[in-house]
Amino acid sequence: MKAFYKFEETTNMENLQMKVSSYGAVLKYGEQVLVADIGWKGFVAAVYEFIETPEETGLPDIECRLNLVEAAEDAFKDGGHAIAWCMEKAK
Repeated sequence: MKAFYKFEETTNMENLQMKVSSYGAVLKYGEQVLVADIGWKGFVAAVYEFIETPEETGLPDIECRLNLVEAAEDAFKDGGHAIAWCMEKAK
């Protein structure tokens, strides 16, 4: 089942956290950020990578820019499966 969810190409953790519902999660995982949320047809997932660091910008992690690496095309039955997909892609 298609996810029908549009993840931004460039964002930061703070913006993602404001968009994700209470059913979702934004998790820093090493140099990547894993995102899961509930969408229209089930749970959606995406993996982002940092394109800035706190050392470069003087900003905290949550304000450093991220680029979308990959978003799942299909929806998941729950948030756990969505995060499991993210962790597999983040390896």
